[in-house]
Amino acid sequence: MPRPLLRARALPALLVAALVAGAVLAAAPATAEGRRVVVPAARPAWATAEADDGAVPAGTDVEFELALALPDESGARAFALAASTPGTPQYRQFLSPSDWIARFAPTQATVDTVTTAVEGAGLTVEAVPQSRLFLLLKGTAAQVDAFLSTRLHAFDVEGEQRLAAVGTATLPQPVARSVAAITFTHARITHTPTAKTRTTASTCSQYWRQHVVALARTAYGQRSTSTPLCGYSAAQLRTIARPKGSALTGAGQTIAVIDAFGAPSMRRDLATYSSRNGLPAADYTEVLPASVDESYGCTAADWQPEQALDLEAAHAVAPGAKLVYVAAADCGTGFDVAMSTVLDRGLASIVSNSWGATALDTLTGAGLGDDATAQSMVVMLHQQLQAAGQGVGLYFASGDDGDERELLGTPAVDFPASSPFVTAVGGTATGLNRSGSRAFTTAWGEDVAVLGGSKRSAWSPKLPGAFLGGAGGGRSSLFAAPAYQVGVVPSSLSHGMRTATDVSALAASSTGFLAGYRPSGASGSYVTGSVGGTSLATPIVAAQVALAQQATGRRLGFLNPALYAVARARPSALRDVAPSTVRRAVAVRSGSRTVLVTVDRDGTLGTRKGYDLPTGLGELTSSTFTALGRL
Repeated sequence: MPRPLLRARALPALLVAALVAGAVLAAAPATAEGRRVVVPAARPAWATAEADDGAVPAGTDVEFELALALPDESGARAFALAASTPGTPQYRQFLSPSDWIARFAPTQATVDTVTTAVEGAGLTVEAVPQSRLFLLLKGTAAQVDAFLSTRLHAFDVEGEQRLAAVGTATLPQPVARSVAAITFTHARITHTPTAKTRTTASTCSQYWRQHVVALARTAYGQRSTSTPLCGYSAAQLRTIARPKGSALTGAGQTIAVIDAFGAPSMRRDLATYSSRNGLPAADYTEVLPASVDESYGCTAADWQPEQALDLEAAHAVAPGAKLVYVAAADCGTGFDVAMSTVLDRGLASIVSNSWGATALDTLTGAGLGDDATAQSMVVMLHQQLQAAGQGVGLYFASGDDGDERELLGTPAVDFPASSPFVTAVGGTATGLNRSGSRAFTTAWGEDVAVLGGSKRSAWSPKLPGAFLGGAGGGRSSLFAAPAYQVGVVPSSLSHGMRTATDVSALAASSTGFLAGYRPSGASGSYVTGSVGGTSLATPIVAAQVALAQQATGRRLGFLNPALYAVARARPSALRDVAPSTVRRAVAVRSGSRTVLVTVDRDGTLGTRKGYDLPTGLGELTSSTFTALGRL
C-alpha cells in the first residue's frame, strides 16, 4: 500500500464544504463582462512564494482534469446507501452501468458544452469515460493560461515540479456551472508492498518456529524465537483465508485488480505460479493503456511486484474466480481512467486496490499536499457512488505506516481508504504451526531492535525498538461517521468521524506471502520473494468476498453497511483480533549481531476487544459468509 509521498496542509473551508456536501464549484461574483466565474481555491497550499520556480514556458504541454458535477449528487448518494443497506426496500436492487449513467451521470449535453469551450480554447480532450464523470485535457501552458485567464507557474515541491495557477482563475460561465473540480497535479498514487529477498531454509521457516534463533539476551521473557517465514504458499494462504474444509473457489465471480502499467510477463508469471502451487490456470484478462507515462520516478518496474502480488494472492485464495487486470497509464489521473473502465464496462463486481495517497484526508498535516487536496478526491468520490449503485465492492489498502504520526508529525489516514463508500482493509500477522493450524493472529505492526555481539550489549533501541511499519488506520478529518459505523465503532475512537479500517487480513512481511515474477521480461527467470503489507491483505479480502458471493449466490456490492450490521447483531461472526499477553517476534543473525523484529505492535495504534483501528471488525470467516447471506 502507498507509502506517503504527498502530505497535506489545511484545506480551505469552502473546498471542504464542497467536498462533503457534494456541491459544485461555488460561483463567485462574475467578472464585469458577466461571462466568466471565479474558481475558488484554485491555488493549492503548497504553491508558496518560496517554492515558486516561475511561469511555465508558453509552449510546455500541460495535462489537467475537469471533474464534472453530478446533476443529482444527493440522489446518487441516497441510492448508493439504500442499495447497500440491509432492511431498505432498495437493498441489493443494483443498477446496470448504463442505467446508473442514464440516471445519475452528467449529461452528454453538459459534456458537449464543456468540450466546445475547451476545444475553442485550443485544448485537446484526451479522455472522457462512458460515465462522463470527467474530462482529461491537454494543451500548452499558453492555452491553459488563456482558458483560465490566469498564469500557470511551476513549483518545487519536495524535489518534484508541480503546476498551479497563480492569481485569480476564472472559467467561462457555462463551463463553471458544470465543473466540480479542476486538478492540475493529481494526488500521486503510490504503493509499497513490503518485500524481503527470499532466504534459505537455514534462515527462514516454512511454518512458525520451524527454525529458531537463540537469543543472548531475553526478549519478552523468551530466550529463543522463530526465524521469519519464507512466505506462505497458496495452500497455506488458503488455510488462513478460506473457511476450513471449504470447497469454495470463487467460481462464477470476477475480481478486477487496478494498478499502474502492465508487466509483459504477467500472463506467464501467473501460469508459473499456478503450476508451482498446484492451482488451475488463471482465467486472466488484461486491459492495458495504449501508452504510459513514467514521470516523477513512477516506473513500470516499480509496480511489477505489486501487480504480481495482487493477482497471485487473489488467485491463491479464489482460484476459480476470473481475474481482470486494468492498468493505469500513469500514477495520477490514469487511475481515474482505469476505475471508470471497470465501472462503465461492468467488468467486475469486486475491485482490489492496493494503492492510495497519504494525508489527503488530514486538515492538520504539517507537510505539503497535492494540488487543492479536496479537488483531487472529487472524481474518485463520484466513482464510489457509481460503484455502490451498481453493486460493485471497492476494497482499498489502509496503508503501511500505522497512523502516519512518525512521518507527518500528526495522525492521518490514507485516501481512498478513508472514504465512507469503500471498504478499508487493514493488516494482521498470522503464524501457522507445523500441522497447518493457527499458532496466533495479531495486528500487523513491526518494530526492529538490534543486539550486539558483546556480553554487555543490550537491545537497541530498547524493545520493542524502532517502528518499521504496520497497518494503517485512524480517524478521518473530512468525513463524518457513516450511519453503519454508529454503535459499533467506539466514540472514543471516532469522535463522530469516519474511521478506517473496516476489515483485515494477512499483511505482515515476517509472516508474508511467497509471490513471483520475471523482472527481466517474459523470457526471463522467475524470481520469488516473501511480500507483505496491506497490499497483500487487500486482494485476500477481495478474494474472500468472491468466495462469499459464490456461497450466498448473491452480489454483495458495497459491503460496509451489511458488514457492520453483522458485527452489530452477531460479532462472533468475524474473527476478532484482540490484544494478546504474549508478544511475538522473529529474529535473524547478521554477523555477530541479532536483529529482532516484533510483529504485533503497530506504532501508536492498539488492538482492543471488538472494533479497533488497525484491524477494524477483524477477519472474515465462514460465519461471516453465512450471516451476509441471510441479510
